[in-house]
Amino acid sequence: MSWIQKLYDTYENSMSEVGVQGTDERRITLLPIAHSTQNAQIEIVINGNGEFRRARVLEKDEVVTIIPVTEDSATRSNGVVPHPLCDKLQYVAGDYVNYVDKKNAEKFYNEYIKQLGGWCNSPDCNKKVNAILCYLKKKMLISDLVGQKILVCDDNGPLTKGVKIGTIDQSDAFIRFKVEIYGEDESSVWLDPKVYESYINYYLSLQEKIDLCYVSGKDIPCSEKHPAKVRHTGDKAKLISANDTSGFTYRGRFADKKQVVSIGYETTQKAHNALRWLIEKQGYKNGDQVVIAWGTNNQDIPDPLCDTQDSMFGKEEPAAISTEKEFAGRLSSAIAGYGCDLDTKAEIVIMGLDAATIGRLSITYYREFDGMDFLNRIEHWHKTCIWKHTYKKVKDGFDEKGKPKLKHITFIGAPSPKDITLASYGEKVNDKLKKSTVERLLPCIIDGARLPYDIVNSTVNRASNPVAMEKWEWEKALTIACALVRKDRYDKVKKEEWLMALDENQKDRSYIFGRLIAIAQQIEEYALYTAGEKRDTNAERLMHQFKIHPYKTWGIITDKLKPYMARLGLKGTSLTELMTKVNAMMPYEEFTSQKKLDDSYILGYYCQRQVFIDEKNKRIEESAKKKLQKTNEGEN
Repeated sequence: MSWIQKLYDTYENSMSEVGVQGTDERRITLLPIAHSTQNAQIEIVINGNGEFRRARVLEKDEVVTIIPVTEDSATRSNGVVPHPLCDKLQYVAGDYVNYVDKKNAEKFYNEYIKQLGGWCNSPDCNKKVNAILCYLKKKMLISDLVGQKILVCDDNGPLTKGVKIGTIDQSDAFIRFKVEIYGEDESSVWLDPKVYESYINYYLSLQEKIDLCYVSGKDIPCSEKHPAKVRHTGDKAKLISANDTSGFTYRGRFADKKQVVSIGYETTQKAHNALRWLIEKQGYKNGDQVVIAWGTNNQDIPDPLCDTQDSMFGKEEPAAISTEKEFAGRLSSAIAGYGCDLDTKAEIVIMGLDAATIGRLSITYYREFDGMDFLNRIEHWHKTCIWKHTYKKVKDGFDEKGKPKLKHITFIGAPSPKDITLASYGEKVNDKLKKSTVERLLPCIIDGARLPYDIVNSTVNRASNPVAMEKWEWEKALTIACALVRKDRYDKVKKEEWLMALDENQKDRSYIFGRLIAIAQQIEEYALYTAGEKRDTNAERLMHQFKIHPYKTWGIITDKLKPYMARLGLKGTSLTELMTKVNAMMPYEEFTSQKKLDDSYILGYYCQRQVFIDEKNKRIEESAKKKLQKTNEGEN
């Protein structure tokens, strides 16, 4: 039960966050025990004497409401199971039967009032809760809402069918309350710590069933019904569940479910609330899959499922770095910064969750580390799986309509597992493959496992077929492929390191062939540019074939290059000489070998191509400077 203990400790260490709504649009809150969240549609305001004042329909961004719950109401699906305070119309409205024709409608209200009365008659009663009870006993709620034109009635009395409040039928609207009392700063009962405390003390006083808690080791009130809504408000899957007393659940192993697990009510509430909070705040989500990393003292730690820019450097602007040495220095500084927040006893937990069925949630991955061990593993990943990427977009202010503008940035670092998946299998990859790929990559980041070669190979194959993708998608696949090949070679060939810059002394056959096809592409592109044409080059079209049959395909490419070389004439002399020079670096037997190219060819291709791109950008920059200089001279 280690995971529950760690989550319980996290809750205890984050008590200052309990009940505090986040300031962003998601309103992330660490819930008090015996509380859950619900989307409300209507807000009713009364005074301290239980007299109606006003009501309103809630906007979309303010519907999330913290409500007290019982074990039964938190997991209700049918039957008459009221929440203790805020609930649907059929529970809280005593005049519901006058407006809606529903069987046993009075039973819902009676059970609700009986339960709320128990709270109000206890020593833990709260005056706002008592005011709500006084108001609801008047059985005027729906008539008040009709008078405020919140609800709509037919001429003969019943609520008009088909009228919705948001996406909910008006007869099923969820109600929350405000109680305005002179001298009280907080009128919203769902935000009032005093109301939280009142209900928690009352509900805990009702717990009579004492048993051994497997987590704390103490004899305390235990729970048999554990919370759902772990990943989101509509989540029905549970991490702990045993509701089959007549089937095959315990046969041959246990006499009853208590022998499997017994957990204290407070323990399971705090653990599950902490898990919900962490998932909402910093979890990676992909459909039903969730991965979360956290420090049990709520420390700031790098996210293992983000790329280097987001994980290590956060909101910092990418620094103007272009070499591995500069990157390593910046990464070390970032790691040291995180290390300052983690003492020697810091505990870091990484947990993966997924649901095989609607009702069952599984822990698919679980690891515990001390703080520095975790940072060292993260640093190793971000140091060894790096390349220079240009696909990332960040916010860059807002446009005239108030919508955020995006801009591309260049960063050096490791790609995220999500981006690796998209580069390997395409933007339309199905959720099942995406989830399994992230699960396979997680041990590579956390445990130092080798990259699965099928992922590396798939990414390289996609990068070897540029004509099948949009330009931006191919550029993204190319740089991610380079990062994966570099990482694969580092792990496989005794920490072999490949540079992001062109290595003109590299004798690797595949690397040299990669340089050759980049040169061939540049010659044809240059010739097309001089003629005012723009289309895919033969090198790009034959790239995948070139990887499989380099010698044979190179002959085809060079034959197709002849008219372009003739068109360039003296302008293409430097490129022709470079191609001859690079070609001569390979022994004849390697050049004519029928062996297909290793993945390192993509590194040679990228590095040689990047040299041409940098030279072009330099020429453009120099040309712009000359134009500016002439303009300034003319003005003077």
